[in-house]
Amino acid sequence: MEKKFDLGVIGCGFMASAIIKGIVNNNILPAEKIIVSNKEGAGFSAVDGLNVSTTYSNEYLAENSEYVLLAIKPQGLEEVLCEIGNVSVEKFITILAGVKKSKIKETFPYAKVARVMPNTPCSIGSGAMGLDVSDFDEADKNFVFRLLSSLGTVVFTEEKDMNAVTGISGSGPAYVYLFIKGLVEAGVKQGLKEDVAKKLAVATVIGSAKMVLSYPEKSLDELIGAVCSKGGTTIEAVNTFEKLGFRGIISKAVDACVNRAAELGGDNKKTIIEDDFKGVTIYTDGACSGNPGIGGWGAILMANGKIKEISGGEMQTTNNRMELTAVISALEMLKKPCEVRIYTDSTYVADAFLQNRLENWKNNGWRTSAKTEVKNIDLWQKLCDLTDKYQCSFFKVKGHADNPYNNRCDELAVAECKRLQNYQV
Repeated sequence: MEKKFDLGVIGCGFMASAIIKGIVNNNILPAEKIIVSNKEGAGFSAVDGLNVSTTYSNEYLAENSEYVLLAIKPQGLEEVLCEIGNVSVEKFITILAGVKKSKIKETFPYAKVARVMPNTPCSIGSGAMGLDVSDFDEADKNFVFRLLSSLGTVVFTEEKDMNAVTGISGSGPAYVYLFIKGLVEAGVKQGLKEDVAKKLAVATVIGSAKMVLSYPEKSLDELIGAVCSKGGTTIEAVNTFEKLGFRGIISKAVDACVNRAAELGGDNKKTIIEDDFKGVTIYTDGACSGNPGIGGWGAILMANGKIKEISGGEMQTTNNRMELTAVISALEMLKKPCEVRIYTDSTYVADAFLQNRLENWKNNGWRTSAKTEVKNIDLWQKLCDLTDKYQCSFFKVKGHADNPYNNRCDELAVAECKRLQNYQV
């Protein structure tokens, strides 16, 4: 049966609307052949004026679209699959980070699924995308490629490499923005006005990227060497980057990103972070009998082949305070500045750093985006002081999984709860 729409887009967030705009504005598909759905119409304003169809019903969209583009958060996939599970969908395109094609095929075993990992510069036609279309025949492959090539550079890849694509190009713009921010702040420190420093930094990044494209025969090392002269200024900066482990930091950041993508997709196979790490590794966990209630925390510190366990608890507390206290107590054990990796199964703690929430709270006078006061300010301030002192990297681990150190921390925390319960009696 012929479908009313060529493309149905479930979700209308930033990336979904960017894809739709690129397709329509570049005349890849006529607007009347596109339909988009979202809960309660959220995000529809982003596609106003494009004349695409909209609906509140994911089921209606799925019934009437030849290709269904899943442009939602990975956490929302289960709900969407339940809503459209009784519809016959033959072709999916998904931009969900970490989610494998097999997950969609659990509900739609006969469907063909393409995976693409776009990035935010797609919104201005300068995106970079990895694309797996191995399920599709040539006509479908060409159709999907034509849709996406209007948004930027498309590179064909295998599904097994999609998490790596997420770590490099999918999340990469944030790394570049962070580097630009660092250059701007350094320029201001040296006496430049912020707008001047920003113009110079941005133009430098754009020009440098164009140099890489303009001289494909030159290696990156050759391009670096062309800027550095012996005894000059640039070599001093580059040597400083090398001494501080700049490339190693980038590698570790990408590892963390790829691991999170694997976690979102329910994959236990994670990128191995270098085992020659010379700093301190910390695992933490907290537990609480209520909210508030009797709580306990546990932490494991590892360095130079030695392991130390610490734990504690409070009579009236919350799980979040115990999670924070575990990290703080572990860092307070350190005697001198060093590089620290902190592994926690607490979304509350990890996301404050990994999603930059803590920085936003501080900038907003310790208030959330909803203008409410942040809870546990005393502990967050103490943790900020400690992370300023040590070079800390946070990693999110899956609670009660197959990580022996995380499980041991949980045992320590629960034991403290029981100890205090017995003491109370």
